[in-house]
Amino acid sequence: MDERLRRMKQSYDEIDIPDELSIAVVKGIERGKQQQLQPNTRRRNRRWIGRVSASAAALFIVLTIGINTVPAFANSLQEVPGLGQLVKILQFNKGSAEGGTIQDATDVNFITVKEQGDKETIILNFAQNGEAQQVASSFHVSFTEYPHTMTFTVGGARKFSAVKDFAALKKSARIEDAYELITLDDSTVRFNVTFKEAVTYEVHEYKEPAQVVVTIASDPARNVDRPPVYSVRTASIPFGESVGIAEEMLFGAENMRALKDKQGLYFVETGIYDTEAEANAQMNAIKEQLGYTDPLFVEKREDRQIPESIQTPAQ
Repeated sequence: MDERLRRMKQSYDEIDIPDELSIAVVKGIERGKQQQLQPNTRRRNRRWIGRVSASAAALFIVLTIGINTVPAFANSLQEVPGLGQLVKILQFNKGSAEGGTIQDATDVNFITVKEQGDKETIILNFAQNGEAQQVASSFHVSFTEYPHTMTFTVGGARKFSAVKDFAALKKSARIEDAYELITLDDSTVRFNVTFKEAVTYEVHEYKEPAQVVVTIASDPARNVDRPPVYSVRTASIPFGESVGIAEEMLFGAENMRALKDKQGLYFVETGIYDTEAEANAQMNAIKEQLGYTDPLFVEKREDRQIPESIQTPAQ
């Protein structure tokens, strides 16, 4: 059985059948599932492949009926990882990778997390004009440490309905926080997912429908006590344009990122360093090279620690 058929079978098995669908449709789906359980001889395998092809057409009709008549059924399909065709497995360079194609008017409409044994999958879905998008919008994903954070950027996105799903993400045993990042570009959506521990990760891009599936698992080799680092960062400020302005002013800092602190405020970090002396030297260099005149600070931070809230001293 080739990989695509295997994924089709797995996705087929994972579909929850809602009570609202007609009895005939339910029986058809269940009959298709029972046919998959027949002995795996070469002849039966050929029959199974034929049945899958026929069942796929029937399943398409079933899915169309379900999606158009039962909203809960449509939502459950979005939670099935890898429902479409695999486009690629992202190759990371220094913790960063990208995929997708240039789109516009995209809504990052649904994000969910599913447990799969000792792993979890974070699934992103895309829509345009209220319908499932067939090809993923251009996206960039990066993983950083102190704290362990995944930053997702989606280009051509005009809407971010999936903000509503952050509360569900935070129920995961591995996810500490999930939050939107401000952007001054009205065609870009960004968000962070902060993990409670170090994780391994793999990112798959799918089409028809468009999905990005991030598979994570605990990384015992890195879940050990590590020495603290020293962060060069701005003061903490409320969510809003001020955060985006600070990012623009610090553009050019090689390892810049925006984070949320313990108090729910936001700040921009230009980099983390092994020693306080190195951090102070880099802070002074950034001020000189970028002409940044607002206060910068050096924060000592432990591994897996959520950043502290730092306020600008009163004048």
